[in-house]
Amino acid sequence: MGGRALFSVDLCVPRLVATNAEDAIRQLSRLLAAKGHVKPSFEAAAVQREKKSPTGLPFPDAPVGLPHAEPEHVLTAAVAVAVLAAPVRFREMGSPAVQLEARLVVMPALTAKDQAAAGLASLLELLQDATLRAALLEASTPSDMLAAIHANTPEET
Repeated sequence: MGGRALFSVDLCVPRLVATNAEDAIRQLSRLLAAKGHVKPSFEAAAVQREKKSPTGLPFPDAPVGLPHAEPEHVLTAAVAVAVLAAPVRFREMGSPAVQLEARLVVMPALTAKDQAAAGLASLLELLQDATLRAALLEASTPSDMLAAIHANTPEET
């Protein structure tokens, strides 16, 4: 995975207002589509995938939603990141009966090549960094969010 290269200021959203997990997924999908990273089919695919395979990660300080869609819906690899204005419920990955109050939503759009290069595994590793999660939650602008990501992401992973 290209590390920092997948993140850009125009894909960082501080204080995203979302009514629920599906709304957050749809908003980030539309952002990725507007920036030319995903096909129009990505949004519906990401919503469906979340229903079948929940992506909530139970970090104690700030649960994270990691919704995504299959590589055939992706044009160019990128990652959208949102800090939610108010938490929304994501079902826990591996324990779908558990509801997590997610404060962060990270939506990777990875091509088959990026997934084969362990893109999701690298992203999961990055999200385990409590310092990064705290810095994202404190960020008030897209630039602050990107600076937090860059401060905690190797140039190449």
